[in-house]
Amino acid sequence: MKRSRILLPALLILGFSFTLQSCVVSRPLRPGPGFLWVSPYKTPRGVHIPGYWKYTGPPQHNRAWVPGHFNASGKWVSGHWRKLRAPKKGAVWVPGSRTPEGRWHEGRWRYP
Repeated sequence: MKRSRILLPALLILGFSFTLQSCVVSRPLRPGPGFLWVSPYKTPRGVHIPGYWKYTGPPQHNRAWVPGHFNASGKWVSGHWRKLRAPKKGAVWVPGSRTPEGRWHEGRWRYP
């Protein structure tokens, strides 16, 4: 009886250690040239942000790269190119940015 009390927890610990060692997380394929992988991280509030591809190449004509993000319903949306609408005269482009909470605000046209 004493032997099983010691043996069972030891086997459980050993089994979990093998399970965790075989768990491998790989990054998705690079969407194209000019992309840089941003490793997963946690925000100061403890929200886990998964890794994503960040576009660092030259600006694209009438297109903006939207990095992967969680949408309003909580589903993960992969990074993608977004077509920009033609602005009205005098508009200024405000690029997208991340808030301190980790949310992504997409770029937009601002009219002075």
